[in-house]
Amino acid sequence: MILLAAGVVALNLAVWGAHALLPWRLARAPERARRLWARLALPGVGLSVVATAAALRLAPDAAAAWRLHDLAGGELPTVALAVAAGATALADLLLALGWRQLEPAAWRLLAALGALALGAVTLAAELVRIGWGPVPSTAALLAAAALRLPLALAAAEATAGPPRLATPLAGLALGAAVALWPESLRDALGADRATLGAALILLLSARLVPARLRRPAAIAGVLLAALFLARAGEISQALGLTQTLPSEALTP
Repeated sequence: MILLAAGVVALNLAVWGAHALLPWRLARAPERARRLWARLALPGVGLSVVATAAALRLAPDAAAAWRLHDLAGGELPTVALAVAAGATALADLLLALGWRQLEPAAWRLLAALGALALGAVTLAAELVRIGWGPVPSTAALLAAAALRLPLALAAAEATAGPPRLATPLAGLALGAAVALWPESLRDALGADRATLGAALILLLSARLVPARLRRPAAIAGVLLAALFLARAGEISQALGLTQTLPSEALTP
């Protein structure tokens, strides 16, 4: 179960990170590269949605804690997630049909849309990680979600080629994000700190190792980070400290 959850985390990091990163890079890229992304973007979103739905169906409590399963409830993260997924899918469909006609500015606009979608997906992922567990302040929650963004960009980098700036930045940001988690959760991490440490070392050193090892190091770092985040969500759920809806327990 934990491997499935980690796989879904890694998949979502790569898919949504790619939507923010790759269109920007492809604005003036060769036609072959732009054609490949135009063909893969929409199936990637579909795979992400299906895999996430399957994972949450097997373990629905974390999403239910924040009413992410209830679009009719009108919770802001739920609406933002639905709008982001729908808008991205529509943009990817238009891209698949008309990528040859797009000017560089249009590709950069797609990147901006992808960045907004990545923000919504990242916030939802952080809420699912918390589940019914210890709830941080609103500021700490938003900061922790923002600090996960470089990890998604690092996953996209590793998928597309050798690591660049986002990969070591992801290591720094992930460490900072964990520092913002509630103390009770950090104390309960136990041996999972070793997984976190290995992920941070790989991400931070990915650009320093020999060239042939850089991409494997980045991929391994992202996968270990995804495994750590999945385990942290499992631990948070097990703590189950809140007796009310977590959204009602948030403090300014």
